[in-house]
Amino acid sequence: MKKWFFKRGFLIALIFGAASCKNTVSGPNGQTTIVFPSSNVSYIKYIQPLFNIDCNYSGCHDSGTKAGGLDLTDYNSAMSVPGVIVPGNSKSSILVQRITGQLPIMPPPPLPTLTPNQIQGIKTWIDEGAKDN
Repeated sequence: MKKWFFKRGFLIALIFGAASCKNTVSGPNGQTTIVFPSSNVSYIKYIQPLFNIDCNYSGCHDSGTKAGGLDLTDYNSAMSVPGVIVPGNSKSSILVQRITGQLPIMPPPPLPTLTPNQIQGIKTWIDEGAKDN
C-alpha cells in the first residue's frame, strides 16, 4: 500500500512539474521574456509570443495603430509588408536591421531592447524560412 501511494504521489508531481515547464523566464519588471532555442524556431511557440509581449500593444505594432505601417498581431499581418521579413534572408530583413540597430533601433528608447538570444532567435526563424509553424 505504501509503495503504491509513493508511486502515485511521485507520478502526480512529475506530471505537474513537466506541465509547468515553459520556454520563458520572468523579466525584471515581472514581464515574460521568451527564451529561444538555437534551431527549429517555431513562429507559434516563440515569435508570436515575443511580438505579443514586446511589439504589438496599443500605440505600437497592434492592429489599430500599425506604427510604421506594421501590424505584428498575427503571421499574415507580419508578412504583409514587403521587405520587413524576407524568408531565408535575415540580413535583408528590415525587422532584423531594426532590432540590431543597423536602422533606427526598435523598440525605441526608453523601452528595453530585445535580448541577444531573442535577436538570434528571430534571425534563425527568418533564415529557416520564416514559416507559420
